[in-house]
This record gives sequence, structure tokens and C-alpha cells, in this order.
Amino acid sequence: MACRGAVTAALDPTPAANALEPEANDGHLWRMDWLSSFLSGLEFWHWLALGLLLLLLELVTGSTYLLWPAVAAWLTGLLVMALPIGWPVQLAIFAVAVLVLLMFGRPLARNRLLSGGDSALNERGLQLEGARGVASSGFEGGVGRVRLGDSEWRAESEDAIASGDAVDIVRVEGSTLRVKRRGS
Repeated sequence: MACRGAVTAALDPTPAANALEPEANDGHLWRMDWLSSFLSGLEFWHWLALGLLLLLLELVTGSTYLLWPAVAAWLTGLLVMALPIGWPVQLAIFAVAVLVLLMFGRPLARNRLLSGGDSALNERGLQLEGARGVASSGFEGGVGRVRLGDSEWRAESEDAIASGDAVDIVRVEGSTLRVKRRGS
């Protein structure tokens, strides 16, 4: 009999029916009511806040995967601000925008942002190539010292270089600079 009463109470959403049999109300109806009221109360600022949160997470991860849902949330928020749209349409707009932006935006970002080209950011040797320095000692046997900025480097050259001569760095081999006298 308790089973039949629980089924009746679950089908009847009135509080009185659920109050008769408290074991029938295990919280599922309350959770659905909360979700329904939250979704029906979605406003533009919810979408803008979601977009900001996703963008902040994107800054932490740097993957560009969260960038597109953030943009989709902002687009949805702007549409909700401009038009009276119900929550099912809002969610559909968001979902479609995420899919479209991921399909087309990610490859564009990969081609433009992620390839980066020939970066010398963590390649000290590549950064030094083409730089100018001053010989801090005369070169004997093709080997000497070159002052570059605030540091002094071992250098090799085929040119006759005296102390104080201006030199150009041709390439870097390990911790040795290959230089030539400027103007030669």
C-alpha cells in the first residue's frame, strides 16, 4: 500500500500530496523546480558573466578551446539583451554558436596564433645572430673575447681583430660566437 501511495504522491505535484508521504519526496522534484526556475530566469548578464568566467579560464589554460565558448556566451548575451528570447532558444543559440566557432575559429587560431613562425624567444643564440659587439681583447689565432651588452663572450673569427674593434655576430656555436669585423 505504501508503494501505491508513493506513486500517487509523486504524480500529484501539490504539496499536500507530498506531505502525506514524506518518503516519496526525496528531493528530485525540488531539484527540477530549482533548475526550471533558474533556466527561466536567465538574463543577458548571466551569459556575459559565463563568457567572462570562460575567458579567465582560457587565460589560465591557454588552449584556445575555452575562448570559443566564451565568445558564444557573449554573443548569446548580446542577443538576449536585444531580443526577448526564452531559455530553450538561448541554450540552442549558445550550443550552435559554440559548435560553429569551434569548427571554424580553432583552425583559424591555430594557423595564425599557434604556429608562431620562427620565434627566437627561448633561443639565445638566435637572438644574438646579427647583433653588434666590441672586441674586448685582440684575437690571437682567431680566438678572442667580445663584449656584447653587459656580458663578455668567447669568440672566433677568421678576420684580424684588435681590441676595441666593432664586430658583427655571424652565428652562435654553443657558447662561442662566430664574428667578423664590421665593414669587412
